[in-house]
Amino acid sequence: MSALTVDPQIIKRCQEGDRAAFDELFEVLKDDLFRLIYSLMRNYDDAEEVFQECVIRLFRHIGSLRDTERFAHWLYRMVANQCNTHRARNSRRSYIPLEEEIEVKAEDFVFQSSMPDNPRRALMRKELMQTINEHISELPPRQRTAVLLFDVDGLSIKEVAEHLGCSEGAVKFNIHEGRKKLRISLGPILKFPMDEGAK
Repeated sequence: MSALTVDPQIIKRCQEGDRAAFDELFEVLKDDLFRLIYSLMRNYDDAEEVFQECVIRLFRHIGSLRDTERFAHWLYRMVANQCNTHRARNSRRSYIPLEEEIEVKAEDFVFQSSMPDNPRRALMRKELMQTINEHISELPPRQRTAVLLFDVDGLSIKEVAEHLGCSEGAVKFNIHEGRKKLRISLGPILKFPMDEGAK
């Protein structure tokens, strides 16, 4: 279950100190939560540490969430902050001030092509998505996070900005740069299935 679909009543019960509700929340979120963290950290040990910290913070601070309808935004923001804190603590990355005037266009998205729906194409698509994920993992952290939240999770620019604690312009810049790098690195790979489908 996605954080976007968690029943607000479960959140309210957690805020009231219901341990059973927290256990229920953990069970429905744990797999997706770890996958999200791993997709941002790209290292199992780091992801495990951040996951544990996020679970602790979720338990300690869920009472501070005023609007239960915004639980997903609150959770994603916490995850992004913890990933950035973990990186900073280990001095692995530094961030550069971002431009504001970048427009994100759907037609620039590297994943826009589609393939016929048959077993052979399904297998090709699965292999293609695995390759795309590998290339996404090589993006700088902020670009990787922005692309994943916007293009994969389907959040809006505003929502991604809220999760990352930055301006919408910074989000657009990161998506723009991330997509540009993916188009360059994936260009030769994406060309094959698209050409193949035209035959």
